[in-house]
Amino acid sequence: MKKEFDLKKVTTPVLLHLLRDEMRFPKLFILRCVVTLGRFKRSIDPRFPRELVDLTALPLWIYINLKEKIGRKRAVEVMRIPILAAGTVKQNLLFDTVNRGRSFENFIEQELEINRTGTTKWNKIEDIRRSEKKLEFTVTRCLYHELTTSLGVPEVTPLICQVDNAIFNSYMPERMIFHRDGLNRRIADGNRECHFVWELVE
Repeated sequence: MKKEFDLKKVTTPVLLHLLRDEMRFPKLFILRCVVTLGRFKRSIDPRFPRELVDLTALPLWIYINLKEKIGRKRAVEVMRIPILAAGTVKQNLLFDTVNRGRSFENFIEQELEINRTGTTKWNKIEDIRRSEKKLEFTVTRCLYHELTTSLGVPEVTPLICQVDNAIFNSYMPERMIFHRDGLNRRIADGNRECHFVWELVE
């Protein structure tokens, strides 16, 4: 079994670079977040799966502390970059295109598998519609949003959603288009469900 890639190797240098303009001692700030992470994780509602908490706790805790220091608007913009970087790397590794290659059929198989066993396995997916040129489904429960909301930082959920746009629209650029069939079609926008659509353009 392959060893899991440590995403902190990607996010930490980026975050340190961004924090240099926000505070005098960014390494010390991150260290304090790491040292107090265990206490933060113990404060999270135990209804959330341990694996989800382990995946998200550190960036959430860094954001919460950063928000106190520099305010919500700047903290969101700072965290957007490492979250997108980490999410894009993680999803690319899960799609395993080096070994599988890139095709719409491979994408569909991997996307459905990731929703069963990967980073979105905690969400509830319904109404899957699949054809040779289109994949479509709805997410009726998003544990990422439930977690961020329970911690009082629902504004982080759209950052996680943006990973979808980044990874899906770069999988087969110009040939496969990802969209949500309109604006404000996410649970994070106050909608009852998230709409996902992938279309092959030929």
